[in-house]
Amino acid sequence: MSDYPKMLYKGNKTNYEHQTALNEESEKELLDSGWVGFGGLPEPKLESKPINDSGINKLQILEEENTILKEELVEALKENQELRKQIRFKQVEDMSADDLRKALDERKIEYGARDGKPVLINLVLESDDKS
Repeated sequence: MSDYPKMLYKGNKTNYEHQTALNEESEKELLDSGWVGFGGLPEPKLESKPINDSGINKLQILEEENTILKEELVEALKENQELRKQIRFKQVEDMSADDLRKALDERKIEYGARDGKPVLINLVLESDDKS
C-alpha cells in the first residue's frame, strides 16, 4: 500500500495552507521548502490585542462619538434657532408701524394707541414665539 498522496502543511493548527505530495520526490521538495505533516504544525500563538481593538472598547468609542455628535447637533440647532430669530427680527423691524399694527390685529394681540414701533416689534415677535 502506498503512502501517497500525502498532505503537507504550512502555518499553524488553525490557519494553514496545504499541498499534496504525490510521490517521494515531491514530498522531499515540499519538506525542503518548509512544509510539514499536520502533527508538525505549531499551536497558534495567542496574541494580545491592544485595548482599542476589542469589541467592547470599539463600542465605547462609538458611543462616545455618538454623544459628541448629539451635543454638536443640539448646539447647531440652538444656533439655527437664534439665527432664525435674528432674521425674523430684521423682517419685522423693516415693517412699517401700520403693518405691525395690522399683524397684531390679525393675531388679536392688544397694544396701546401710543405704542411706538419698538413696542409693536416686541409684541409681534412675542406672538411669533407663542404660535
